[in-house]
Amino acid sequence: MKTKGISLLVILVMGALLSQTLFPLTLTAQEMKPTTEGDEITVPDGTEFEVLTTEEISSKTASENDPVNFKVAEDVKINNRVVIAKDTLVKGIVANVEQRGHLGKGGKLGLRVESTTTVDGQKVKLRAAKGKADTGTVGSTIALSVLISPLFLFRRGNHAVIKPGTKIKVYTDEDKKVKVPEK
Repeated sequence: MKTKGISLLVILVMGALLSQTLFPLTLTAQEMKPTTEGDEITVPDGTEFEVLTTEEISSKTASENDPVNFKVAEDVKINNRVVIAKDTLVKGIVANVEQRGHLGKGGKLGLRVESTTTVDGQKVKLRAAKGKADTGTVGSTIALSVLISPLFLFRRGNHAVIKPGTKIKVYTDEDKKVKVPEK
């Protein structure tokens, strides 16, 4: 009797081990993720952050459609996880230029922010206006001008100049799912 009981037990244990080898337990999605991948976080449309100019831009030398580079001022975080890293390149263009004029009329510069890159390498569109009410060029342009009160009637105005390190608020222009590295 004992030999039959032990044999049956041995057969059951071996069968269980064999079935685990051939048909492993179903893993949850979390268990199947590689450890190097990370969590997916959505960066909502309208996420606000600041960028810095990296070079001097002047109405004297700038032309429409000239490329302009900015950099992200601080880490952009969602749920305390970095989705856009500090110092990431932000691309933009000179949208419009008005030269200085007579009677103290200052020059004007319009810059348009275009895009930056998330921590997982995706391009994310940007805009300069908080809401989407103005979806045209005007709503996406940062207008910077230098207006000097004329001391003399015939004095020429100054050129608009944007110094390196000037902070500008920008907003994401789309929802973007970002895979962030594990903490």
